[in-house]
Amino acid sequence: MTALGMRPLQPVPALTSCTASNGADLGAVAPNYGFGGGPAYLSGQDSWYSRGQAAFVMVDARYSGPLLVRGFQLGGAGKSTITLADYALAIDSMDAYKESQHGVDLVPAVHTAGGGLYLQAAVPSSFWRAWLGSLSTDGPGCFGLQVDGDVFTEFIVFAVQAGAPPPG
Repeated sequence: MTALGMRPLQPVPALTSCTASNGADLGAVAPNYGFGGGPAYLSGQDSWYSRGQAAFVMVDARYSGPLLVRGFQLGGAGKSTITLADYALAIDSMDAYKESQHGVDLVPAVHTAGGGLYLQAAVPSSFWRAWLGSLSTDGPGCFGLQVDGDVFTEFIVFAVQAGAPPPG
């Protein structure tokens, strides 16, 4: 974790509009979609709201190394923050069993001092790894996640709308 934490948050070039990261078909795993270029993807929603929603950080089975996930605001003077929180209710064995039926191992994350997540390296497997929690922000805007792995840095960009998600 120390080596990845020493990597600075890299500024993403100024955007004139919030262009979200492309979606990807994650195949037979569930959820079977995510945003980003891989091997890490943001999943769980196709639109985001500031009051928070369920979020998955999905990690392709072909990458078994550690990950450091840190959030930031694009534009807006960086005054808003992202909160990545574990679910208030513990992930129980039924949740883990359900996800394992779809080729996914739910994994815990260590929360870093700066509000990020650290996912430890895993034993190589055909199963994807996924952290399941919630993502919320201080307000609407354009946000991103910087995902650092052993030999890569990836950016996932997404727009957040004000308030709570609509019912349904």
